Amino acid sequence: MRTTDFSQTPRQGRAEAIVIGEFGLHAAAVSRRSLGELRRAEGYVWHRGFRRQSIRGVIALFSSQESAELYRGQLQRASGHTRLLVADPNGYSNGVWRAEGNVMAHIPTFTPTSVEAGHGTPGPPVAHPTAAAPATSAINRHTENGRYPRAKQTVFGISMGKAPAETARAVTDARAMFIGATKYRGPRALVQLSRTWYPMVARMQPLRGYIWHTVYWEPPFTLGTLAFFATRDDLLSFARLPAHRTLMQWITRDTRNGTGGYIRLHLAAGEAPGDGTAPPPTPPPPAPRADGGAR
Repeated sequence: MRTTDFSQTPRQGRAEAIVIGEFGLHAAAVSRRSLGELRRAEGYVWHRGFRRQSIRGVIALFSSQESAELYRGQLQRASGHTRLLVADPNGYSNGVWRAEGNVMAHIPTFTPTSVEAGHGTPGPPVAHPTAAAPATSAINRHTENGRYPRAKQTVFGISMGKAPAETARAVTDARAMFIGATKYRGPRALVQLSRTWYPMVARMQPLRGYIWHTVYWEPPFTLGTLAFFATRDDLLSFARLPAHRTLMQWITRDTRNGTGGYIRLHLAAGEAPGDGTAPPPTPPPPAPRADGGAR
């Protein structure tokens, strides 16, 4: 459900800004030193290191934009590839992580894109279409066309083969990202999750504007995701995928599958208006007066 109060979410949800830094492997020593300094940085909340092809990187979360800007300045002395993203005040929280009360429910309509907000129209409803988690055969029918990796049955549910190798786009190209996590009920819920999760990821990766994503786990049953997109509208387009709709409805079905969740969007400066808001209309120029002045 929509919120501006993330005081009850895990620490990642309370962060107000994110810094992304990328280093070539020749700068590995510099990147290690920077990571060593990160935990002592003012306003440090959490971080995740990563490696993609010949690039090492770090995603660092901070309690304020000012703290993030200070750390970004340190990174820029070691690498010219950085990005600062600031949290949108509006986001989503559910269940035990919801400050307004322990409620599990999905939002009625999706967040408007910049075009929809500019026209003053709401996003489409979340509740339609509603579908059960797909069976293995259904997944394979959608992934055997060669565009997405093939799904296969495992003892833990569904897994996906590796997608064809592609040139990785720099994560610092992202002007929008979401960070979120769900606290699942237990192992059974995680197995059921896999039936929708992997096909959804396979559909997400070829989307326009998709750059990269990673996941993290915190015991006992919390799974989190960080996903990076070229623009906010690209990110919002992913949210409207049928597989994502199905997953959100499944998670928020009482507390049978999950007991808590949150999602926050982080945006580059000037990327788009906030959640559900349209940019203020441009006032018309004053009409000229007969004496040459303006009314």
